[in-house]
Amino acid sequence: MARSSFWKKCIPVLLLVLAAAGGFYWFYWMRTPQYAAGEIYQAVTRKDYQLFRERVDLDRVYGAAIDDLTDDALRSDTDDHRLAAGLMRALKKPLVDAMIRATEREFRPDAPADPSLLTPLVDTAKTYVGSAALSLTDIFDVQEKDGKATASVKLHDGELDRDFTWKVLLEKDVNGNWTAVRVLNLREYLDQRKAAILDQKQ
Repeated sequence: MARSSFWKKCIPVLLLVLAAAGGFYWFYWMRTPQYAAGEIYQAVTRKDYQLFRERVDLDRVYGAAIDDLTDDALRSDTDDHRLAAGLMRALKKPLVDAMIRATEREFRPDAPADPSLLTPLVDTAKTYVGSAALSLTDIFDVQEKDGKATASVKLHDGELDRDFTWKVLLEKDVNGNWTAVRVLNLREYLDQRKAAILDQKQ
């Protein structure tokens, strides 16, 4: 009887300790860049725009992307590319806003059309990057160092039938949650994509 009474008293305490340990681990896991990367993947595959906005700082991502795109286009020997680059650089802030609205329509097809005059520039940027043909297939190798993290994002280009990897920078927001803020190797990706297009034409 004494042993039975002992276990009756101990079991609730053990369960409480295990629940506390599990809760601590879960709370800790939710604060890791690996967890954030998993949520980005879920948001894209499930078309969850709200979750996507929570985990991807589109203002910073698109702002940095426009800088990279204009730098790359200005190196081009095509007048149209250089003209588009100049326009994108001059209209950076409203262009970022237009790109965010375009992203919402990709997640929510029923979202109202954007009457913005910048839509042609958005379409030019999307064509230049080839984003219409890209699909997310995996997020792997999330590395954290010095308060920042880098995630390898595997993308498949359906037109070129080729895989590419973006190195995405994640940082903590004001609430301590990890969010994607920049594609670190966008210019390298653009060079790789151009080379793949040339290979396909040969």
